[in-house]
Amino acid sequence: MDATLDTTRGFERNDPRWHCSLEIAETAEDVLHLVRDYVASLSPEELARLPEPCRILRVKAEDDIEYWTFKFSQRPAGAAGIDQALLQDVFNHLLHASLRISQIRKEMAEARTGAPAH
Repeated sequence: MDATLDTTRGFERNDPRWHCSLEIAETAEDVLHLVRDYVASLSPEELARLPEPCRILRVKAEDDIEYWTFKFSQRPAGAAGIDQALLQDVFNHLLHASLRISQIRKEMAEARTGAPAH
């Protein structure tokens, strides 16, 4: 099993509604809408508990998901005032969305060529 996918298994159990929504998303645009909805659900109080560079979390386009996934992966360990559980939760959402977009792109490439993409 892919190590990255394995680290999101807790996310799958902790937020099954989000996980299922991502898994049935058929297009990258669908994933983008789901991520925007998730970000909009974060309260100002929650955003304030994230590292300062991550508090302006905005997702306008597909590449923003990749950008924020990377930013959240670079999180400071044990920084004062940072809610590590929330930070991990947001990271898991972004990572899962990023992985789903990759899966969708691969499926699209396979459908065009008629052969599995490697």
